[in-house]
Amino acid sequence: MSISFSGGVSAQEPITFVIAAAPGYGVEDCLAEGGECGHVVADAWCEAHGRGTALKFGRSDEGVTDPPATMRPYFITCGD
Repeated sequence: MSISFSGGVSAQEPITFVIAAAPGYGVEDCLAEGGECGHVVADAWCEAHGRGTALKFGRSDEGVTDPPATMRPYFITCGD
């Protein structure tokens, strides 16, 4: 038996969300520590935005020059 998919079914390109390091989002503690807590939060973020599961997550160095570690934003890359 063979199953094929056509029309309307396509994989989405991975997308990266950048999240401010400011308190209030409620995700900073888990994303900072990584591990299982960070993975659960990152997966939930991706799912809430309709983007599959988290491929990677953590602190971002992009676009920031010599910030203290606590000021660097977080990132979550989501994909199927």
